[in-house]
Amino acid sequence: MATATAPDDALPQAERAYRDGQFYEAEVLYHQLLGDLPQDSHLFLEALRGRALALHGLGRFHDAEQQLRRILLACIHEPEGERAVDALGHLAAAVCEQERFIEAEALARDAVRRGESALGQRHEATLLALLSLGRVLAHTAPAESEPWIRETREVIARALGRSHPVTWSAQHLLMATLRALGRWDEAEQAADGLIVMRERHQGAGHPYALQARCDLALILHAAGKRLEASAAADDVVDVSVRALGPQHPVTARIRQDHATITGR
Repeated sequence: MATATAPDDALPQAERAYRDGQFYEAEVLYHQLLGDLPQDSHLFLEALRGRALALHGLGRFHDAEQQLRRILLACIHEPEGERAVDALGHLAAAVCEQERFIEAEALARDAVRRGESALGQRHEATLLALLSLGRVLAHTAPAESEPWIRETREVIARALGRSHPVTWSAQHLLMATLRALGRWDEAEQAADGLIVMRERHQGAGHPYALQARCDLALILHAAGKRLEASAAADDVVDVSVRALGPQHPVTARIRQDHATITGR
């Protein structure tokens, strides 16, 4: 049981659960760790970050925001340190998901500025901040930002490699932007590549792999490929129920998209 596990052992266990897409389990483990660790421990801040990411994966964006703001408060004396830049980039993404786009853009630009100044342009926290900025721009100005998002994906891939999770997130952002612009063939191609990467490295039952497959079904539907879209939507619902369970937030979102595609 997690409650009987020493913090030094529990943190890797929570991190493993998060990597495997077991966001409920990860959130519980991180929450327990936060109750066991002294607040001045470096592990406490790592657990705060991990819990924020697990909450984000569960769609609990406001709760994730609160954890990230606690990290920033703890980093007040190192505002350009790696931990602060990382938290600021994730905070921008959480605020963006709540459709507070003006605030999210300001947070993302601040994270990019701090990261480029103190950590360098190729540092993972800086690249994450760029990705968060791209997420905002994809909502507020998709046509104008698409070339920048495409170039940002390449910058991230060159710096971190094409097998890095931040690179996959950048590919997902490009796919979503192309979908928003109605460029169906390009969006379908981007989704196909994303699915291959996520399923190879994370498994077909990972929440983010399932979301990519659902996005592909939506693209096919919008492109008028109704039979392909319906078959893809049926398949991803079945896999999501088996892998995550019928009550998981990702399964719920996939069911909603399935209804849009199939009318059932």
